[in-house]
This record gives sequence, structure tokens and C-alpha cells, in this order.
Amino acid sequence: METILFEKQDGFATITLNRPDVHNAISVELVDELVDILDECAGDDEVKVLILTGAGKSFVSGGDLPQFIAARGREQAEPLLGKVAALLSKIDQYSKPIIAMINGSAVGGGCEVAGAAHFRFASREAVFGFVQIGMHITTGWGGGARLLDLLPESKALSLLLTGERITAEEAKDYGFVDAVFPAEDLKQEVERFALKIAAQPLVGIEAYMRVLQWKRSGLAQGQRIKLEVEQCAGLWGSEAHVQVVEKFLSKGKKR
Repeated sequence: METILFEKQDGFATITLNRPDVHNAISVELVDELVDILDECAGDDEVKVLILTGAGKSFVSGGDLPQFIAARGREQAEPLLGKVAALLSKIDQYSKPIIAMINGSAVGGGCEVAGAAHFRFASREAVFGFVQIGMHITTGWGGGARLLDLLPESKALSLLLTGERITAEEAKDYGFVDAVFPAEDLKQEVERFALKIAAQPLVGIEAYMRVLQWKRSGLAQGQRIKLEVEQCAGLWGSEAHVQVVEKFLSKGKKR
């Protein structure tokens, strides 16, 4: 891989976008490599949670300008934008949780990438901004739709319509970022959280990710409850489940 670094340990994988010379701008090549590694991790039972971050001082600066500005008009732009949008939908709908470890600037498309992850932990030095409106465009990878689902409408619209750049603490106040840490502590804190998830059974992790997708797909609560009951019933009585229950009961008897 030329645009991505990959590391796997202790039940989680770290994917680092490795184009620091252009602030990890999203290129066609990076999209292809990221799709491949996500497909690989989806089928790897040793990976229960993924961390997505950037090399250097930036998380993601947006689209690779030479590639994207070469596209003129709808016919050329739509396939290019759609390719990245499909990647972010893949992240959004992934079968395992993905944590965006936002180590630095995440403006424009960088905010869209961060918004596709299931969790967002940021360095205090990180900067956010849906700056597309000032460039005479809009979010083009689905980031506006996700933001409107994620935040109260007025807060989402305020970010989209003003194009204002905000600090990590302000992004947390908006509800876009889950937690903010000093830069020197970010990696440790994100990995600590990832390890809490990785300590749980993969079957349960993937099951809860399906519960999330049922909600995002627009299913009524009644339908989601029915599916949840069916899913739990399918897991009920497995060897692993019975062992945990029997261990609990045996401890109760000893008391």
C-alpha cells in the first residue's frame, strides 16, 4: 500500500492515512486502498474495532485538489464524488465500529470523513470546518446528510451555512466530537477505548452494529425490536453463552 499504513494488535486495527505532504488529502488511489483494507478487516476475526487517523499534523484536508479540480461539470464530477461517497457509506455501514482519531485539521472533506465514523475523538489542536460553502460548492460525499442526522438541525445548518472553522472543544459542544484530549494523550486514550470494545465477543459487537444499521435504515421501532429479539434468540444457548451463565451460577452457589 502506498497511501495507507496498517497495524493490527490486541483485537483492534489502526489505519493511518499516509499522505502527510498533502495533509492526507483523499485521492482515488487512497480510496481504493482503504476499500481493500476495510474488506480485509471485515473478514478478520482478530479485528473487532478499527481506528482511523492521519499521518503528520492533519487528519484529512479534503479531496486531492489536482484530481478533483480536473473534473468539470456534473458528468465528470459525479462519478468522482460518488466514489468517495461510497467509501464513506462503507465506513458508516461497517460491520465493526470505527473510531476517528482526529489528530489535527479536519476541514471540508475531512469533516465528512470524520462524520462517517461511529466515534470521534479529537486532539485539542484539531480544527474542524464544513468550509465547502465558501468554495461555491456543498458537501459532496454525504457529510451534510450525516451531519443533519447527527446534530440538531439548527446546529448542523449553522456549521454548513456559515462554513465557520471551530476548535475541537467547540466541536464537542456542538455534539460532533465525543471527547477531546491533549495531543500527547490522544493515541493512548483512543486505544484504551478500543481495547474496552475489543475485550467483548465479536458476535455481540457485530450484532449491535446491525441494530444501529436497522435504525439508520429507517425501520420503525417495532420492526427493530422484532429483529432484535430474533437476533438475540439466534445467539441464545450457544456454548459460549452457556459457559458464562454456568460460571455465574456456580459463583452464586459458593456464596
